[in-house]
Amino acid sequence: MTKRFDIFWFGQDGPSWINAVETLETAKNEIEKLPQHESGSYAVVDHRTGNRLSFAAKLRASEARVHSTSRS
Repeated sequence: MTKRFDIFWFGQDGPSWINAVETLETAKNEIEKLPQHESGSYAVVDHRTGNRLSFAAKLRASEARVHSTSRS
């Protein structure tokens, strides 16, 4: 069976394929485990729809909340 979602890193050197997974939830969990960088973003491409979902803003916003809370 072909896995529905591909995970990519989109950095300054262009896209790099990371992994293929069966569900969007699995893709999100995989991205949470991957290293976080200052520039670029992780994205998930759905083979059925062709849609690309970016996760960079969500991860950076989450980190910002953690940092601002820990300084209080």
